[in-house]
Amino acid sequence: MKRSFIILAITALGMTFCTSPHKEKTEVKQDKTYMVICFDVEDYTSPDSVGMDDIPKWEAEIMTGEGVTGTFFVIGEKARMLEKRGRTDVIQAMAKHDIGSHTNYGSIHPTVTEILEKAGWDDGIATMLKNETAGFDDLERIFGRRPANLARHGGSYGPQLVAALSEMNAGYVYSPVSLPGHNAVWFCNTLNFHGEGDFGFFDDAYWNDSLFNPMLGALDTLIPKNIAGADVVAFFANHPSKVRSIQFWDFNYYKGANPGPSEWKTPELRPSETMKTAQKNFRRLIRYMKGRDDIELTTYREMKKLYGNQKIGISAEKLGAVADRILAENAVVTDEYYSPAEIFTALAEALSTYGKTGKLPENLTVRRPFGPLTMPAENPGITTAGKNEVLTLASSALDSVLNTNHLPATRELNGHAIGTGSLMALFCKMYQEIRNGTVPARLDIVSFPAYPTENAEQILKEVAACKSWPVHREDLDMTGLIEMTKLQLWTLKPALISE
Repeated sequence: MKRSFIILAITALGMTFCTSPHKEKTEVKQDKTYMVICFDVEDYTSPDSVGMDDIPKWEAEIMTGEGVTGTFFVIGEKARMLEKRGRTDVIQAMAKHDIGSHTNYGSIHPTVTEILEKAGWDDGIATMLKNETAGFDDLERIFGRRPANLARHGGSYGPQLVAALSEMNAGYVYSPVSLPGHNAVWFCNTLNFHGEGDFGFFDDAYWNDSLFNPMLGALDTLIPKNIAGADVVAFFANHPSKVRSIQFWDFNYYKGANPGPSEWKTPELRPSETMKTAQKNFRRLIRYMKGRDDIELTTYREMKKLYGNQKIGISAEKLGAVADRILAENAVVTDEYYSPAEIFTALAEALSTYGKTGKLPENLTVRRPFGPLTMPAENPGITTAGKNEVLTLASSALDSVLNTNHLPATRELNGHAIGTGSLMALFCKMYQEIRNGTVPARLDIVSFPAYPTENAEQILKEVAACKSWPVHREDLDMTGLIEMTKLQLWTLKPALISE
């Protein structure tokens, strides 16, 4: 199904962050919650004569006139259609706001998910880089500024797309990935913004006062509820085309259909005269949002700047504290500042350094590998390892990370495959024993989860739901993308506001 989001308001209340890994944390306070008003500009099939292109124009002009800036996520094909039609008026009005990508081709088959359905990691990233960089290039040429973010279009998702965005220096919006209390997260080494509030759907209400008035009134209760304790919240204003159309424009592409321009059908439309009411009510909404004293309206471009920094180093003290948590909780934990993949690599590097120098490093530069390419074994089939064997395993794991930029799924010891989780637990135990000066002759190797499980159930549920987007083929197989998402949960951590 199409997804409407009230996109994430980013609050800094009570959040702490420090730019140096070796300084005490300092509190970053914000009096208001940041909120992004968003739009998904999509319809490239309806004829110019029905006036669908005029809607994002007057929405942008109303916002500009009211002194409010939002983020318009535009499908590359829609931007090229506006250019082809000579709608410089629409382009110029929208260009006064933040322009993001809503994927290059939108609902044209194969969609992003269909392309990645059977793709591997490297070839999937390569295809996404080619397709979406081309879309960014066109949006930059047409609107005069390169997008800072790409927003998911319907059920179009794949971790390879998210990883490709890290190479494009872009964030990912409407992500299915989040952590409790954190809608702004790092996943696949890319800044992700999750979030949809229960503000309702304004798409079908602007044209009719009796529909719009109750929804506007409900915001008095819904906004405080949705921003409480949230780090980022989004306010999805509408799909501009849906303000006029009763159907979604891309019903043309449902169930895998892929019609050419001569076969496009125009969706059922509301009377053109209702657009005057729609403009009036949209202005009312913007004035209402601007008038609230608990939110500060901003853009996703600004949010990417605010949340886009990460720690570049990790201290021995911090690494030891995370190792303690892992051993105490008997799980692959998600730290406040470092992903499990970053912790695994730091442990491996620290032990490798100890094996060479006899000393643990006081500080390490953070390395950011991706998760394993295959599912790690949870049961290692071997129960103990000697001190030198552990150091050899750590050195081998580090070499694998440095050579592949992925965590190893397994390392072998005496003919037994030890999975990533069991390796992490073993490295934690060895690291702590060295710090305590009590390294035994042999250390236990324990069964451990194959990937981090915090919020995994909810994340994987949202990923699986991409199959039900009506544009997709009914036989779309999400198995591979779900499995790959599990593996990349090793890269998941909160994104925090930097000073």
